[in-house]
Formats: sequence, C-alpha cells, structure tokens
Amino acid sequence: MLELIIFSTLNGLLYGMLLFLLASGLTLIFSMMGVLNFAHASFYMVGAYFGYQISRYVGYWPGLVLAPLLVGLIGALVERYGLRTVHKHGHVAELLFTFGLAFMIEELVQMIWGKIPVDYRVLKDGARWRIYDIVIEGVSLVNNYRSQFAGILQKSSYPELVRRLKSTIQQQEKG
Repeated sequence: MLELIIFSTLNGLLYGMLLFLLASGLTLIFSMMGVLNFAHASFYMVGAYFGYQISRYVGYWPGLVLAPLLVGLIGALVERYGLRTVHKHGHVAELLFTFGLAFMIEELVQMIWGKIPVDYRVLKDGARWRIYDIVIEGVSLVNNYRSQFAGILQKSSYPELVRRLKSTIQQQEKG
C-alpha cells in the first residue's frame, strides 16, 4: 500500500512538473512575443520522438543533443514562414494556425511512429546517474544562468517581479 502511495505521489509530481513546463512556455512566448502558440506542446512531443529515433541509431547522448536542435530548427521555420505571416491578422488567426498545426503534428507523429507507445531506453547498462548528481547539475545550471534569466524577465511585462528578482540576486552576491 505504501508503494502505491509513493508511486502515485511521484507520478503526480512528475505530471505537475510537465504541466508547469508547458504552461510557463506558453506564458513566456505570449508575454515576450505576443503570440498565442497552442502547438507548443506538440513541439515537445516531436522532440521526444526525435530523441527516441536518433538514440536508436546513434545513441542516447547524440539524441539528447540533436533532438532539441532539430525541433528548434523546425520551430524557427514555423515562426518565420507561418506565424509571422499570420501575426498581422491578430490573435484569432494565430490561435487557429497553431491549433491546426498541433493537429497536423499529432497526425504526422501517429503516421510515422504509430499510436502505440514506443520502448525508450534512457541509458545503457553501467551508465547510471544518481539523483544527487542530477540535482547538483540542475542547481549549478540555475546558479550560473540566473542573471541571464533576470535579463529576459526585464524585457517582459513584469517590472515589479524583475526588480525584486534583481535585488534578491544582488543581496545574495553581496552576502
């Protein structure tokens, strides 16, 4: 019974983090660019399938590096040739374009990889990471890039949040 509670809790936390990631991406894109991109989650899905396909042929680590680059390239092409032309017609046109794009991406993924979940092996035997290592890497990345994040937020429409974040960073650097 305890095992069920632990796994359900971890599953809920994982799902909540995924929803937060998608929601924060939508919020950042809309606040910075003024674009309603409902195909945002579909690009995450394409990245996962690209990572799966690449890792089958050349390995996990190249797939981990190449998949986001490929999805970023596709996203840049969609933004350049799709969203920029639709943007001048308002938010409703953007919403319809990205919603239709999300449906198209979903259908393409189902045509290529099917509707059945794929068996994705994260790491080969002997290449185990401890949770401690992952947490330390994440904390160091956040620590290294927090001032860049403050610069991004400064350009957004939340000046009070940016001011508080900058003052907190300056206090931490002094003391």
